[in-house]
Amino acid sequence: MNNCVIHNTTILVVHEIYGINKHIKDICDSLNKLGFTVVCPNLLGNSENYCYKDENKAYKNFVHEIGFELATNKIITLAKELRTKCVNLYILGFSVGATIAWLGSKYDGLFDGVIGFYGSRIRDYLEVSPKCETLLIFPTKEKSFDPEIVITELNTKDKIQIIKVEGSHGFTDQSTSNYDQYATEYCFQKMYDFIMKQNNNFSETGGIK
Repeated sequence: MNNCVIHNTTILVVHEIYGINKHIKDICDSLNKLGFTVVCPNLLGNSENYCYKDENKAYKNFVHEIGFELATNKIITLAKELRTKCVNLYILGFSVGATIAWLGSKYDGLFDGVIGFYGSRIRDYLEVSPKCETLLIFPTKEKSFDPEIVITELNTKDKIQIIKVEGSHGFTDQSTSNYDQYATEYCFQKMYDFIMKQNNNFSETGGIK
């Protein structure tokens, strides 16, 4: 493992509708411990984090007060600033954050890789064609749609790797009943391997292949 490659890597983490809660903080801490630089902006502005019992309220706040367009614009503006300061830049999102990451994949030369966990609303933006390597992770079970239909459509595109694991939306979050330790550890290893592969390609060629 090339430590200098890791330490030159920044991961932009995009949270869920609940804000920067314990789950997202734990993700950021884990990435920091691996040697990555982590940036996690608060897209809720001055709003406090929402509890899981306030899911409907949190979702309405995101949809009506923030929305994917505004949130994506904020993330892209920040990413352009980060791009000038780091060698490797990745974006990692969970749920709505994964959809925002997906929308960011269409910007050529901005990210070295895009990673999204259970981005259910990706189904509304299937016209996007990634300009960088993209890793999307879906559970087998979602309340509002059939992941297999979305996966089939995404598999027609270039630069996409898809992982499907047994489980439900939110399976990486230890604070919920949907948490699955095995699926989480498996997917996090795949995510790490994905990042290191892109970094090695950059190191060997002077740019992403």
